[in-house]
Amino acid sequence: MKVEEPAFFLQAIERLRELDPSLKPLWGTMTPQHMVEHLVGSWRISNGNARVKAMLNDEETAQRRSFLFSDKAYERNIPNPVFQGGTPPLRKKDLSDAIDQLEREMKDFFSYHQSNPESVEMHPVFGPLDYSGWMTFQSKHMRHHLAQFNLLQQED
Repeated sequence: MKVEEPAFFLQAIERLRELDPSLKPLWGTMTPQHMVEHLVGSWRISNGNARVKAMLNDEETAQRRSFLFSDKAYERNIPNPVFQGGTPPLRKKDLSDAIDQLEREMKDFFSYHQSNPESVEMHPVFGPLDYSGWMTFQSKHMRHHLAQFNLLQQED
């Protein structure tokens, strides 16, 4: 699995700005705005702006971490334990506002980890992650959701 450089994430913002809010995903049930708000959540956790607890036991977390640090891409339609009740209500007034927040959260992430290089933040499924771990997660996660809306080819 390729770990992306910071420029990839900021370039992804420009790709997202081209999305039609009514575009149907290649798989899944999220709208473009749901997807962007979902990404916002993971960046907020990774930059210390939101705190979560681990959702899985140690054995399940170890299995998930094995996937995270493998070359395997996320499968299509993989169930998200955070979405057990279906897609959540939208938080922003529109897709543009959601993308603006995503851009802020990404910039906060890079600033936060530059100022706090030893910081570790808890991911609800993959457990504690440092900067390198978060970059691995965000690379895999962003590529998956960009591919979901045909903004990037998904790796097999």
